[in-house]
Amino acid sequence: MLAIQQITNTEAVVYSCPPGKSAYVFVDIFCASEDRTANVTIKVNDVVYYSDNIVSFMSCKLTLTTGDVIKISTNTTVNVFIHGMEV
Repeated sequence: MLAIQQITNTEAVVYSCPPGKSAYVFVDIFCASEDRTANVTIKVNDVVYYSDNIVSFMSCKLTLTTGDVIKISTNTTVNVFIHGMEV
């Protein structure tokens, strides 16, 4: 596991690709609110990769290079898991 974070009503950096590395990561987002829905935005280097409502869970795969940053924002509470490998 590369990162685990809970985000509530804000935008947060969840992962930064280390210097001299590339990363192949899965971003798993689980809704933690009572109604199991959330409006989620995923950004890579401040460019929107995904922005929509999710129900219960979503997952995406990203390929990153040195210095790339993943930010996630939400209007409720979500649990974020980043897993994969750095090479």
